[in-house]
Amino acid sequence: MDLAERFLAQPALDDLVPRAARVLVAVSGGGDSIALLHLLASAAPGKGWTVEAVCVDHRTRPGTADEARFVAEVCAGLGVPFHAVALPGESAASSEDALRRARREALAAAARARGASRVALGHQADDVIETMAMRLLRGAGLDGLGGIPPRTGGFVRPLLPFRRAELRRWLETRGLAWVEDPTNEDVRKLRARVRHLVLPALRRFSPAIDEGLLAAAGAIQRARELLEVWDAGWLADRAVTTADGLELPRAALREEPPVSRGRLIRRAAERLGLARRRLGRACLEEVLGVLERGAPGAAAPLPCGLEAACEGDVLRLRRKGLARERDGV
Repeated sequence: MDLAERFLAQPALDDLVPRAARVLVAVSGGGDSIALLHLLASAAPGKGWTVEAVCVDHRTRPGTADEARFVAEVCAGLGVPFHAVALPGESAASSEDALRRARREALAAAARARGASRVALGHQADDVIETMAMRLLRGAGLDGLGGIPPRTGGFVRPLLPFRRAELRRWLETRGLAWVEDPTNEDVRKLRARVRHLVLPALRRFSPAIDEGLLAAAGAIQRARELLEVWDAGWLADRAVTTADGLELPRAALREEPPVSRGRLIRRAAERLGLARRRLGRACLEEVLGVLERGAPGAAAPLPCGLEAACEGDVLRLRRKGLARERDGV
């Protein structure tokens, strides 16, 4: 079966990109996103999709404007509306995590402006393998080791079942061009070191390491989904929404195993708009310490203007600005 046929045959596709959806494809010009653009554009008439493309210029190195022009030319050839977004100049000096957040915010804003219900991203199976290896090196927990989810809200990743090499072979057999990002070869960056140094070394010891990491990511993702259902039920039964955040009953929270307490606090913070990756291990330990001590007024700062504080029988997660207004501080 041709790759395009397998792309359309994947069971999850109708959930990722529903029929008649307006989908905005994030296209950098690299092989993965170019393949995704061609696959979605060719399938659009049969699926009733409205496909548009956006290229986010990070302005982190010379040549990114040329890559955006290349994407515009590809889109013109496909008859796909093209939109360019340039991040602020100061983004060039930002960390990789900050750049990722800025790109995501730019894509979300573009989707809202275009009325798109989905933003399609070009992550594929090799990205999952590399991400798993990187997170193992960093000592990630269950959230980090679940790989890359097929869907995060309106952001979808229809290429996860496919490998990087087969996507490029598919492009080559059709004479379709793409551009290579030179930073992918820069082994000063962790992902490039994992791709070019760590994984090749591991494959010499175990040729099946790729399949093993993919299988582990899938198993952890399924376990995480079950736990998230349990977490959601716990919060639905016990969490109280307030004007400036959430209140969690301390006694009920302390009855749970430590790992469950941490997960529940993370999920509660997510409900207040804190991205999962922003609540790091050290920060979470501070909140758990506040929960254990239970001293009146004990508080721990969280990212994005949130804080956790003990007040009586509850642990409050609140937005500090609103809390100051309400408390008259």
